[in-house]
Formats: sequence, structure tokens, C-alpha cells
Amino acid sequence: MSKNASTRDSRFAQLIGLELKAEFARKEISQGDVADKLGHSRSGYSRWLNAKPSMPLEAFLNTCELIGADPRAIMDAAYERLTKEMGQPEDLSSAAVDAADAALADADNGIDIDAWADRIKAEDSVCEEE
Repeated sequence: MSKNASTRDSRFAQLIGLELKAEFARKEISQGDVADKLGHSRSGYSRWLNAKPSMPLEAFLNTCELIGADPRAIMDAAYERLTKEMGQPEDLSSAAVDAADAALADADNGIDIDAWADRIKAEDSVCEEE
């Protein structure tokens, strides 16, 4: 991994924490209360919000659901700030980003996401029963 990639991912983790803190402030919720409700120590949760180490995805999702925040909006806002600060990743030209966005849009049009999620849940429950 290049030094730039390591710097980018560390900064992105910090920005996720900052976006969550901003959401706490907007909703007048303390991070200590969130940590308590999620069953985490306040000090450990604070370290996650400061990206020391990065917050696990499970904790991120649980936090967003607890405070009523859209995890996609938090990540999008953090990524937007990252690209403003550090630019696009070295290996992604704007043409490549546009092509990837178009491919994702085309792929999404033919998929019933709810049906797909139901199928995955059904498969998971079969695996758990075995």
C-alpha cells in the first residue's frame, strides 16, 4: 500500500468520526450516551470517533441506526470532504470515475434490491439451521 493510500484511509476514518460528531451535535446527543446505549466504553468509543483505531463497520452502522442518521449520507459527506482535501485517488481519473458511475447506474436499474436482500436473508437462515 502506498503512503498516500494509507494517509487517505486514515483521514477518511477521521472524517467519518467528524461527521458522526456533527450529527450528534445536530441531534443534541452526547457521544457518551451513544457509547452507553451501544454497550461500549466511553473511552473506547471516543477513540473510534477519533480514528485511533478506526471504528468497525458494525459500530458505525449501529451508531447511525441509534441516532437516526443515514450511514450513506455520513460516508458520502466524509468522502466529499476527503476529495476536497486530498483530490481524487491517483489511480482514478475523472473518466474512470464517470465510467464506474455509469456502470453502477446501469447495473442497479435491473436489480430488485429488496428481493435480492430477502434471498440473502433466506440463504443465511438455511445456513444457520445446518
